Amino acid sequence: MKLSRGILILMTGITLILQPVLSQETSQGTKTLNLFMDCFHCDMTYVRQELPFISFVRDPQLADIHILVTESQTGGGGNKFFLNFIGMKDFNGNDFEYTMTTNLSDTDDDIRKTLIKPVKAGVLQYFSKAGLLDQLDIRIEGSEIKNADEMTIDRWNKWVFQIETGSEFQKEESQNEYSLDTEASIEKITEKWKLRLEGSYEINRENFYDEGEKITNEQDSKDISTDYIRSLTEKWSAGLFGEYSSQTFLNIKNSFLAAAGIEYDFFPWSECNRRVFAVRYMAGAQNVSYMEETIYDKISETLFGESLILNLQLIQPWGEIRLGVEGRHYFHDFSKTRLVAGLDLSLRVTKNLSVFSRLETQVVHDQLYLPKGDASLEDILLRRRKLATTYEIAGEFGFRFTFGSIYNNVVNERFIEMHY
Repeated sequence: MKLSRGILILMTGITLILQPVLSQETSQGTKTLNLFMDCFHCDMTYVRQELPFISFVRDPQLADIHILVTESQTGGGGNKFFLNFIGMKDFNGNDFEYTMTTNLSDTDDDIRKTLIKPVKAGVLQYFSKAGLLDQLDIRIEGSEIKNADEMTIDRWNKWVFQIETGSEFQKEESQNEYSLDTEASIEKITEKWKLRLEGSYEINRENFYDEGEKITNEQDSKDISTDYIRSLTEKWSAGLFGEYSSQTFLNIKNSFLAAAGIEYDFFPWSECNRRVFAVRYMAGAQNVSYMEETIYDKISETLFGESLILNLQLIQPWGEIRLGVEGRHYFHDFSKTRLVAGLDLSLRVTKNLSVFSRLETQVVHDQLYLPKGDASLEDILLRRRKLATTYEIAGEFGFRFTFGSIYNNVVNERFIEMHY
């Protein structure tokens, strides 16, 4: 694991064990620091147990330390966590970042033990700046030291293979259904390039019985895709893409796609854990054969098209925003277009109130695959095939309101709610 600050480089392989002398402010005048931890996947019960000398608050405006934790997937299938320490109040301007990497095989316990190390080390710096080190009894224990060969040998040379398969079934007197899903992927990611090959095969069957009559819904889909992405500079990237697909629902018997693209991020890609503002252009060709003749009297055709994509992602102490906009069209008929926009927003309005929303909308004018003829009632009810539309909208909106004590570090999991 590689840590971004010099203090942690010197402490590689070292576990900090901080034992409080006094954990809360008392009548003798001892003090503690308030911490707001903004981490979706963290085990906060474990964090509170490991840092009992810290007061955890629910309002970032009342915190002395704001820890914002984000993550990105690594080429090995694990995760790289970015822990951004943001100094508040008297610590304003004392900001720094640590990074920690976990492996695909790590358990939840392994991950939380990995993450607690930089949290302890970072909090220690603020205690030092506040002159509160005399309140802590600090012990440092060295972990097992590995030699260089043990740390660098990789018999898979950064290649990652994954296979996943599963099946579902349900049966009752008047109907039954079952499905089979299989997915496989091969991937290698380095700092300069990444290569990925993945495929999936899905079978869905539904049978309904009405007075001796059997009604069947069969849906199959196959997909094989590959992409090669090359890092050109800190902000420029280029890629080649290929895909084969077959989807009963979309009337597509076989589809072969080849495309190339280039992407520019206004921020360096090294900052992608906190902010991304990227523009991507892609162009390519697609050869399609259909199961049934389409509304445009086609049983097969070759299509050429282009797309422009805008991607904005900001993860800040005030919340998170992700916005994606894509526009694409075919060259043979510029009226055959599609515009897609998606928004994912989480915003902290006040110390007690936060709002969140998810919205996706599409303006659709490129359904070249629609089969000729009217859809039957069975097709509509069973969703056997895609219907004509000029738009699609999906969304979610909500808010969270919390109130009560802002200081509560007690852990009590007696009769904890069970989830099945």
